[in-house]
Amino acid sequence: MFDPHAAGRLIANRGDLKRKAVNFTRGHDVRLSPDLRGKIEKVIVKNQAEFEASAREMLHTLKEAWGSASFNSIGRARYYEWIRDLALELKGQGSLFGYPLVTLYADSLKNLCDGLTNPTYRLHAIIGLNIDALGIIIRRRVTGPGSVLERRVAEAFREAYLKMRLRQPSDVAMEHKVAHAVRELDKPRPAAAKAPELKDTGREWPNGVRLTAD
Repeated sequence: MFDPHAAGRLIANRGDLKRKAVNFTRGHDVRLSPDLRGKIEKVIVKNQAEFEASAREMLHTLKEAWGSASFNSIGRARYYEWIRDLALELKGQGSLFGYPLVTLYADSLKNLCDGLTNPTYRLHAIIGLNIDALGIIIRRRVTGPGSVLERRVAEAFREAYLKMRLRQPSDVAMEHKVAHAVRELDKPRPAAAKAPELKDTGREWPNGVRLTAD
C-alpha cells in the first residue's frame, strides 16, 4: 500500500536542495558576469516590447468585440466569451513581462465577462471602461504595481463585480464610480520633481574639496 507519510520523508532537506542548486560539489560560481547579465537584459527588453505590441493588438480586438456586443443581440454571449478569453490571456502575460496592473485589470475583465449572456446596459458600460483602463496602462507603459490611483481603479472594478454580477445587477452609482476612477487614471501626470543636489555630504567638505573614495 502507498504510504503518503513515507513518500514525504523522501524529500531532501533544505540544505541538500541548496547545495544541489548551486552545484556545491563542483564549486561552480553561479554569479552572473556583466556580459551574461547584459545578454539576459536584452532578451527581457525584446520580449517586453513584443508583449506590448501583442497587447495593443489584443486591445483593438477587445474594443471591436465590445462594440459588436453593443449592437448584436444574437450571439452576444459569444462576444463576451471572446472578451473573457482575451482577458485571460492578458492576465497570464502581464506580470511575466513587468505589467502587474495589466494582470490585475485583465482579471477584473475576465470576472465581469465570465458566463455573461445578456447584461444590463450599465454592466456593459463598465466592461468597456475596464477595456479602456487596460488601454491606458499599456499606452502609457505603466510597469510595476502603480500608485494609489491605479489601485483605486482596480478596487472599483472589484466592487463592480461583487455588486453587479453577484448582488445588484443594475447600480447607477457603481457605474459612475468606475467611470470617475478611469477618467482620473487617464489624466496627464505631472513630471516627477528632480532630486536636489547633495551638498556637504560625507565625501565633500563645505569648501568643496572632495575626499577620495575608500
